[in-house]
Amino acid sequence: MASSQMMTPAPTTRAVNNTDYTRDMGTLTRQADNARRFTLSFSSEEPYERWYGENEILSHADGAVDLSRFDDGMGVVLFNHDRDHVIGKILDAKVEDKRGVAEIEFDEDEESEKILAKVAGGTLKGVSVGYRVTEWQSVQENETTTDGFEGPCYIARHWMPYEISIVSVPADASVGVGRDLDDAANLSDAGQDANKNFLKEEKAMAKVTDNATANAPVAEGTRQAAAPVSPAQAAPVIDADQVRAEERSRVTEITALCRDFDVDPSEYISGGQTVDAVRAAILDGMRAKHQPVPARGTGDVSVQRDEEDKFRAAAADALLLRGGIDIAAPAEGASDMRGASLRDLAIMTMQRSGENTESLLGQTADEVYGRLVSERQFYAPTAAFPAILDTAIRKAYVQGHNTAPVTFDRFTRKGSLNDFKTATHNYVAGPGAEFLLVPEGGELQHDTPSDALKPTKKLATYGRQFTMTREAFINDDIGFLATMPARYAAAARKTINSQVFSIMYNNSTIYDGTALFSAAHKNLLTTGSAPSIDVVQKMILALGTQTDEFGQAAIIRPAYIVCPVGYGFDLYKIFHSATVQTTSNTQAANALANYASRIEIVEDPTLNALAGSSACPWFLVADKGDSEFIEVDYLNGNEIPTIRRMETPGQLGFVWDVYLDWGVTVTDFRGAVRNPGAAIADPLA
Repeated sequence: MASSQMMTPAPTTRAVNNTDYTRDMGTLTRQADNARRFTLSFSSEEPYERWYGENEILSHADGAVDLSRFDDGMGVVLFNHDRDHVIGKILDAKVEDKRGVAEIEFDEDEESEKILAKVAGGTLKGVSVGYRVTEWQSVQENETTTDGFEGPCYIARHWMPYEISIVSVPADASVGVGRDLDDAANLSDAGQDANKNFLKEEKAMAKVTDNATANAPVAEGTRQAAAPVSPAQAAPVIDADQVRAEERSRVTEITALCRDFDVDPSEYISGGQTVDAVRAAILDGMRAKHQPVPARGTGDVSVQRDEEDKFRAAAADALLLRGGIDIAAPAEGASDMRGASLRDLAIMTMQRSGENTESLLGQTADEVYGRLVSERQFYAPTAAFPAILDTAIRKAYVQGHNTAPVTFDRFTRKGSLNDFKTATHNYVAGPGAEFLLVPEGGELQHDTPSDALKPTKKLATYGRQFTMTREAFINDDIGFLATMPARYAAAARKTINSQVFSIMYNNSTIYDGTALFSAAHKNLLTTGSAPSIDVVQKMILALGTQTDEFGQAAIIRPAYIVCPVGYGFDLYKIFHSATVQTTSNTQAANALANYASRIEIVEDPTLNALAGSSACPWFLVADKGDSEFIEVDYLNGNEIPTIRRMETPGQLGFVWDVYLDWGVTVTDFRGAVRNPGAAIADPLA
């Protein structure tokens, strides 16, 4: 059946999620007074084995089932959980005798008529419910709940059904279309006894199987029970158990595969196909849907390249969606592929490149990995599978770059250098900085420019290396693609942030041989203090009265106050108070209120960390258009690191180098004023 991808409920007494589930169960009985209306049971407390190996139970205790969606008239009847195939409406719903019971009515359109005819004729008998769980209870092995449920299991203590489906293949042996709500009134006595015995055998066998294979992985899917059997048919107990176990495993794995790729499993289940055959069919279908590359020597090369690029883009976005990264506009086809594991994706890419992968369909992730890395062409920069990982990692990195909690680029300038040579940064100066009056008929006076002393700039390379291990591939660790690149993005940005603040805090000597903030530069207050109206006014005055190389007014406007965390509250009050208290204990207009819209408060905990318990300086920084102050240069202006995949001999896994070229330079001391500050009290002391 088609449904959204299911997630394992967390093993706690309460775990909330919004994952959609479906369960095949229920009975369907036609009402005598209306040919289009049926009464059905759509849910029960029958244990249901999920893909993570534990039984799931839907509680029907008072208050457990939220029927508000049905009561509000929003519930619909679907065919095979296809949300585009609505065949009826839900007239009434209730919980009765530990079951969900509903009255439905089929629509009168052509498609609904077809399903109604099949239900009335007995061809379609399955009933299934789609629901969403908001509260789980985890019951451990050998534990029993107060209402009699035995662990290990997960109990949905609060859940909401949101649709009921007529399904092609039912999965609950205890119920079926045409039976009453008490399970089997329409069966003969012998049939009822056989059915009850079958269910007992199913439960007993399940317990033995669980104990024997406690550590074995269980595929996601729906438990598929066979039709009731007679005692004569069930005589060879050992053979019947083996057949049932194999069939249950087959149906579970097929249902899991089909759910992941939004494919109807009914045809494969009823047709008796093996799991490998279904996997091959799904991969072939996806390959056809995404326009595989034609064989060598055929087709148009540009079209092949375009289709391959589309496939890789969709696959990369699918990996990121699985990893929990929000993508504003996923590539076409990404949603269809988000259920693919790394193993399945590797097989698909090898298929598209013309490799014979038929032998891989039944092999483990480790065996697929061995085939993948044994072909050296798959390490090439253009190889499909590693290239998909490259694309996903780059996108994850960019998102981490854009969301890193740094502040340096709010008040520093961004520059660009085209090589690693030491770059001069000289201002052109001369004997006079202003234009001279030219009398009528007079001549322009000659000026001889010279180079004023300014700093040199130079780039350096910073980087790290990380690996997606063989274990991560086998474990299908999609989270690696989302978390690791974002961490490195934040690390690169935080490194630059730390370098900028270290220069400001440590008051390093700059290009003219003098400390950045000093009396000679007229940008240092002699006495440190916390923010106050008087102190902020002094800093604005110091910044505004700076002169350029020619002794003329530099005309520098204040734009930022860069301070440690803890000063922002006082600064907000300083700039947003309409009046201030004067020395004569009267109220006067607050002149700094005019600066509230012009000066941005930038708080950064890097200053707190540098200062510790010592006095923490804070700064008034100029508008970036008036003074350069500090510039962060990047190679060719590129502030996004290069991510390069490497082939490392002897190392199992895919290895990436991440590096970025930048340099941080003080280019104009006139661009900031420093207040030495005061010690910030420990908030927890």
